[in-house]
Amino acid sequence: MAENKHQILLDTLDNKPTDRVLAGFWHHYLSNEQKQVLGYRDLAVIDEVVNRQQNFYDRYHPDFTKIMSDGFFLHPSVIDNEFETPEDLKKIQPIDPDDPWITRQVAAIKAIVDHYEGEIGSFYNIFSPWYQLRLRFEILEKDSEKIYRFLKKEPEAIADAFDVLSDDLIVLGTKLIKESGIDGIYLCVQQPQDSLISTKQWQQYVQPSEVKLLRAVQDIRDYNIIHICGFNGKRNQLGDYKDYPVKAFHWATYVEEVSLKEGKELFGGRAVMGGFENTENGVFYKGSKKEIQAETQRLLEENGHQGILLSGDCSIPFDTDDAHGQWVSEMLTVEAYQRVTGSEKR
Repeated sequence: MAENKHQILLDTLDNKPTDRVLAGFWHHYLSNEQKQVLGYRDLAVIDEVVNRQQNFYDRYHPDFTKIMSDGFFLHPSVIDNEFETPEDLKKIQPIDPDDPWITRQVAAIKAIVDHYEGEIGSFYNIFSPWYQLRLRFEILEKDSEKIYRFLKKEPEAIADAFDVLSDDLIVLGTKLIKESGIDGIYLCVQQPQDSLISTKQWQQYVQPSEVKLLRAVQDIRDYNIIHICGFNGKRNQLGDYKDYPVKAFHWATYVEEVSLKEGKELFGGRAVMGGFENTENGVFYKGSKKEIQAETQRLLEENGHQGILLSGDCSIPFDTDDAHGQWVSEMLTVEAYQRVTGSEKR
């Protein structure tokens, strides 16, 4: 009988013993950052992203997947307004539940999930309110320090804007979970990368919008994942997230120097995901089949099997060979067989 990867995924997230460990890897599909932000306004771009994600599944057949939000990165109110001062953040206003940013997003993700035909489970990437505003300034204005200037000058204005965004992201997340077929959202968060912003300020002005969002979607379906992003070497205090209302945690094990086993202990025994470095320097990108499968075995020996999902620390490079993910899953299948039978699979 063929294994039910979808059920294994849910059991893993519930920290139940499973017959095998699952692995999934993902990358972006649009290299143009403007398209990543504005693509949803062009039906051809949406079709391109859907087709590329469907083709990725057909080539690779991952054990589970995190669906990328290329073309839908940012809330329309974050895109369409100019923010010269923190006061201007009042321009961020709710959108209609039938706004194309929501309806086209739900339809696109449903087309991707339907393509899996129930074979695997999936999660959908959503950027937190903080991450959305930061990306707006970085991508559209090329000003990576602007969000910190705003936060230092008028933190209440930032917090109010995040609260508005959180409400609309709850609408989006609820529709996605109920209508598209995903198992949950994958919320991308990151702490301020400025030493002048204290943990207390982050907790007071940034954290509430994230917790509010996660609590709401957990009430709809409790298989949601938080991604504590360490892309390009960004560091976070992982312990600051341990009380977030979420099913599983994903972080950059190489950047934070915290293993899956250590993180599982830190997060109260809840399910964890990650393990492989996601850069061009990592074995997953440049290694041979033997090297990648040896690293897979090492991760299992170091971190155990229960409540563990293997993946990259974050998105893998565009040009990563699809076979690399297949080699990991192949090794996990062999390892599971050997554990059950006590023999080598032939």
